[in-house]
Amino acid sequence: MRTNRNRIEIEDRLIRRYPLQSRDQRDLRLIADRHETARRAGLPVPAVLAVHTGGVSPHLVMERAGGTPLMETRLDETGQVRLGADLAGLLATMRRVRSWLDDHTPAWSTLWSVLADVTDSPECVLAAETASATRTCLVHGDLSAGNLMVSGDGILLAVIDWDGAALADPAMDWAALSANCSAATVAAMRANTPDADELDRRAAIYLDTWPVQHDLWAAGRHPWLSGDVPVAEPRL
Repeated sequence: MRTNRNRIEIEDRLIRRYPLQSRDQRDLRLIADRHETARRAGLPVPAVLAVHTGGVSPHLVMERAGGTPLMETRLDETGQVRLGADLAGLLATMRRVRSWLDDHTPAWSTLWSVLADVTDSPECVLAAETASATRTCLVHGDLSAGNLMVSGDGILLAVIDWDGAALADPAMDWAALSANCSAATVAAMRANTPDADELDRRAAIYLDTWPVQHDLWAAGRHPWLSGDVPVAEPRL
């Protein structure tokens, strides 16, 4: 099977992930380190068993996660509520992770400052101010329903694809889960998260910048495309 960035081979209890993009192939050991570091932090992450960087097909060999992707799983209301509580626990654990790998990824607030400088849009300026005042923690960066592996009764068994994990504002993962989960799951997640209203507030600020980001992305000028902080270009 293929995803946007990988070709996947399944062998009983193993997964072989073949990156399709040259950057991912080059950074394969770093990607493996991100997965293993998240796993050592107590998060439900499948183990990386081997890293093959040589030859024409660099790939990872990983433990196969249990359960099925949330997007393919029908949960009753009890299961949805259970999942919401588990997701709140996941985010609480991630928020205790305050240091991360030295992979030369620019600081979260710096990236937003560059975005504000490049565009000069009120949305991006406000997002940069918010990011600079927010304490960062481990953020997955892609908590879609395809990356949440659950049991038939709503237990969160694993979270896959930690390739882009970094230190950032937990409101970003909060926004993704709020958009990708059912109303009952989100309600349970909120009930188990004391500062849910504040996470909603910050998430809304960042989401307001997406139209500007889309234009930058289409023009190949988004600062997150390369992971480098660029020199400011003419404003949109």
